[in-house]
Amino acid sequence: MAHHVAPNDSTKAWEGSTVNHDLMVFAEDNNEPAADYQYWSVLIVDDDPEIHKVTQLALRDFNFQNHKLKFISAHSAREAKPILDSNPDIALVLLDVVMETDDAGLTLVHYIRDTLQNHLVRIVLRTGQAGQAPEQKVVQDYDINDYRAKTELTVQRLTTTVLSALRAYTAIADLAKLNDTLEAKVQARTAELAISNQQLQHSLAELEAGERAGKQVQFKMLPPARFCCGEYEFSHALFPSAYMSGDFVDYFNADEHRVVFYMADVSGHGVASAFVTVYLKRFVSSYYERYQRGNADTLLDPAAMLSTLNSELLRENITKYIALFYAVLDTQSHQLTYANAGAYPWPLVQQQQQASYLPLKSTPAGMFDFSQYQNHQLTLAEQSSVMLCSDGLLDLLPQPSTELKLQCLLKNSIAHSDIAGLLQALNIDPTQPLPDDLTILKLNRGVTDLPANSLSE
Repeated sequence: MAHHVAPNDSTKAWEGSTVNHDLMVFAEDNNEPAADYQYWSVLIVDDDPEIHKVTQLALRDFNFQNHKLKFISAHSAREAKPILDSNPDIALVLLDVVMETDDAGLTLVHYIRDTLQNHLVRIVLRTGQAGQAPEQKVVQDYDINDYRAKTELTVQRLTTTVLSALRAYTAIADLAKLNDTLEAKVQARTAELAISNQQLQHSLAELEAGERAGKQVQFKMLPPARFCCGEYEFSHALFPSAYMSGDFVDYFNADEHRVVFYMADVSGHGVASAFVTVYLKRFVSSYYERYQRGNADTLLDPAAMLSTLNSELLRENITKYIALFYAVLDTQSHQLTYANAGAYPWPLVQQQQQASYLPLKSTPAGMFDFSQYQNHQLTLAEQSSVMLCSDGLLDLLPQPSTELKLQCLLKNSIAHSDIAGLLQALNIDPTQPLPDDLTILKLNRGVTDLPANSLSE
């Protein structure tokens, strides 16, 4: 399995023109991989023989994780069914909609997902008759991974589409491998990590079925909606814009009187960004384990954690960056130590009925190798609070400028200490379709009427 690949230079030259137009000149050429070469199996299902030719030609130099593509052709949905039955290793299906019937392609989607129970293979619908299958309805009603009109598929776009599909296909296996590697190195697990890993292990088999199981795993990694430690209460709400979320939030006890918490917003949306949140969770967990074993105190140094994460993302060429606020709360001294990696809006602090933002200009982790992060400290007074939110919240506010949106958020945060009340005051219904992932994390000091919880409860 592999992770990343850039489009070949030979395909970049065709960018800007449609595949049907530019590649017809080369339709007689055929560049199939050698018989003994490892490859990714791609099934092309289309009743137009020319589409098969131009697709193969467009992708003839494509290479992902040092594997080329092996193309299997079917000219109808009926012909594709036995091929899918006997080739469970097919990674991608490029599927026409209108073939022997007007809905032949959509019927084949049901066959793959429901009859074969194959939720791993990526399905990209390509249609020359968009009116026969409106994009919004198809994406809503069918378990597909992408929808493209044939007229918009330039060589560059086709290459990008295939690349994204194969990355999603391999990401599930990469996640399992990452988990196995971590398990092999760590013998002594804390109770919280033991439960978290049991949940992950229980869900890994389902995760291979596709994005639906992936969402289950991601949300099981979230902390409790409410967590109390002494006179402090943590709460959060996370609403994804797509099936899975590129936002993530976490809080947990590092020791008896210190709580680590962070909120992250991964660039982009959907599956690819969601898998980076899993990477982030594992990254923080590894330093938690080192701290528990007495090997390092990096976990309690926000700036050091952000710097290390930045280096790791760049070294592994994740090609995603993370806007991340990371903090450590000492519940005895009431001191908050924090650092910011490009998270915006900035933290909103309310003390003694006055609220203000903490300006923390910085760059996201994974973007630049020269990024530097600094620790800041704040002592929380009685009846104080800290609120973090992703920029998806600003997208939902009606004000015409960012400054006015921030003022509106500041005003309403004073009047509403709980997340549900804040969303209601802002007239935001998170159950409706969202333009971006929406996440809010709230820390309140002054909680005395609630029993203390632990993250394992």
